[in-house]
Amino acid sequence: MLVRINYKNGFSLFARDVKGDSFIKISGANFVSLRAVLLGAFLSISWSVSGQGTLQITFDGPPVIPSGARFSVTAYDEARMLFSPLSGSDTFTRTGAHPPSAAPDDGSGYLAAPLGSSLMFICAGGSSFGLVSVDLAEYSTVFANQPVTVSFVGYYSDGGTVTTSFTTDGIIDGTGPLADFQKFNFNSKDWSGLTRVEIPSYGWSLDNLVVAVPEPGVFSLFGLGTFAMIARRFYRRNQYR
Repeated sequence: MLVRINYKNGFSLFARDVKGDSFIKISGANFVSLRAVLLGAFLSISWSVSGQGTLQITFDGPPVIPSGARFSVTAYDEARMLFSPLSGSDTFTRTGAHPPSAAPDDGSGYLAAPLGSSLMFICAGGSSFGLVSVDLAEYSTVFANQPVTVSFVGYYSDGGTVTTSFTTDGIIDGTGPLADFQKFNFNSKDWSGLTRVEIPSYGWSLDNLVVAVPEPGVFSLFGLGTFAMIARRFYRRNQYR
């Protein structure tokens, strides 16, 4: 469809079909309705012109876990990321800041998976997301000098999957002076456009999960402002005619 706008003698819009066989003139109240449709269509298109923003999940959100405590939970959410156990396992663990002496310590809360536990997470509303990095440690000092391998399985919207595994160094002294957690980075090319991520293994502790989420791009914000100014201009013109 070809669109021509004329506002020299009162605002009107002409739309011609693809073959160019006819013109349709739309003005006045009819144009108000059409304008709303065009604006909605424009915003839908411009929203797809987006960049990636990152956010860090710290697992310190409510309800706050008391200092020195560990609780088994069936769900957790923070910054629109939803966490739950995989089918076949009932819970995972939330650990508060300043944990029990045998648990790894990085000064903040985190998630952990004891024997038989697992974890999966999605973005609320089914939005796609990516993984950037994560901090990992063993579950407790019982596993000191025993590195643990943590596998991540990502799922794309077309049913495809991507898998990677990280192996910790086995260094853990609980509340002692050693650094219990290590930071691991994901390949951003492979770990983007995900709809779900699963961690089927256990024996790990996890903190500071950094995810990439879509955010409006510059062009979409510019387009929104432009359409708002146009709408205001012609609303005022029609109002005082």
